[in-house]
Amino acid sequence: MKRVFMIILTAVSLTACSFLDTEEGTNNIFLIPEGYEGTLMVYYGIPNAPPLRKEEKYSVIPIKLEVLEELKGTDISQYGVYFTSTIEIETGIVNNKYYYVDSKGKRTPIEEYCTHGLGLGSFTGESEKEIGYQSVQITATDCGESFYRNGKKDYYIQKGEIQNHWMNEVD
Repeated sequence: MKRVFMIILTAVSLTACSFLDTEEGTNNIFLIPEGYEGTLMVYYGIPNAPPLRKEEKYSVIPIKLEVLEELKGTDISQYGVYFTSTIEIETGIVNNKYYYVDSKGKRTPIEEYCTHGLGLGSFTGESEKEIGYQSVQITATDCGESFYRNGKKDYYIQKGEIQNHWMNEVD
């Protein structure tokens, strides 16, 4: 009886592992300029923008920092953004990796509790073309379960201003 139980347990374990191995997920690597804190926005399906490059099974998203004129003079005027011609946004189990990148390209992992996923969305511009986006909040100073689950109020305000700005620009 013990032997039958072990065989069944092994079979179930192998099946679960193979399921997890083939489960689709987000599989993104975010490369963020060192020390940045705030909202990151990635816009998909942008004509003439570069496609996402791959590192093994991960899509690489090299975030660039920009300043939003509408927020000039505030602590949240600088934000992270990337535009790609890649159309499809990966969904499923979140397997994202976040790294701060210094001026020499050295990557430093960002802990999970220093991130807050804001989700995916899309909008249709004047050209009737759908533009997809995803957004994330990053911190280095407010890491913890509260930030991971809830994010930061100022960064929600920042996201709204970024969206308002780019909805009229990326068409």
